[in-house]
Amino acid sequence: MDDTTADAGLSTVGMLGNGAPASQVLEAVAMRKHGDPAWEPFHYEKISETEYEVSGGTPAVIGGVKKWPGPHSSVLVSADEIAEEQQARFPEAAVPVPLQPEVAQAALRLPVSDSQSNAATPNYLTVVLQLPADEQGRKRICNALSLDADFFGAKVTATSLADEIAVNQLLELRCEPADVQDVRARVAKRHQAV
Repeated sequence: MDDTTADAGLSTVGMLGNGAPASQVLEAVAMRKHGDPAWEPFHYEKISETEYEVSGGTPAVIGGVKKWPGPHSSVLVSADEIAEEQQARFPEAAVPVPLQPEVAQAALRLPVSDSQSNAATPNYLTVVLQLPADEQGRKRICNALSLDADFFGAKVTATSLADEIAVNQLLELRCEPADVQDVRARVAKRHQAV
């Protein structure tokens, strides 16, 4: 499944709802084409060089997990529709820059199991949220994620109103690998001192 569509940044088959920009674009087009405001996509498959079949339904939260228990339906989304949506959402970067394999691998963060964890290495989770358009929703999220907010024992240690993961990935592409490794080592040392 390493095959990806270069212009869309999508694999030949996959799950939706992961927050990746390419997935968000495909989701938006599929939801618009389907027309039912309750319908949400959850899966896609490339069925030709120019089209994706996107499956979805009306989700329900069951046992704290979003599921699609009812009937499913699908819509076809063309590569042209994906490109138009990408242009509308990201006019300055209509064609996504594919990450080089070493940068993609460096960006991968795997969860730390209990056996790997110790007091000298704090665990961090970086999350990028796309804020809602309405001001009230933006304020609620920003207030909930204020510095030192407590989430089941975890503390918010930093916030930003930018997509710092995307910024860092682009910086890593433009920096010398030795400089990137040096920065990572410095950050690791700083966290060990805390």
